[in-house]
Amino acid sequence: MRAISFLGKNNWLFAVFTFIINIIFYKALPYTVAIQWHFDGSISNTVSKTTFVFILPLIQLLFYGYARLRTKSIGETLYTYLYTIFVNLLILSVDVIILIINLKSVLKG
Repeated sequence: MRAISFLGKNNWLFAVFTFIINIIFYKALPYTVAIQWHFDGSISNTVSKTTFVFILPLIQLLFYGYARLRTKSIGETLYTYLYTIFVNLLILSVDVIILIINLKSVLKG
């Protein structure tokens, strides 16, 4: 319960962790990072690797601000903590999956 409370109050740490992971793998990423694929596996959308490093942590920080504003009037509860932790873990998971796919394609080609 203490860990949930800590992470719920300080869920900006997820954005910092995501940013650190992106910085660690920055040099290994291709110049254009694939972020969206068609069902047949072909790439449908790419961004520069600099944009990729900053975009998901920025989305997490925006979500943190939104969640803080929404819960300011009703107060923070276990539900709001779990909700913010879940969303941030989901974004972190998407970031790691995109990293793995792009790093795998670099190693192949």
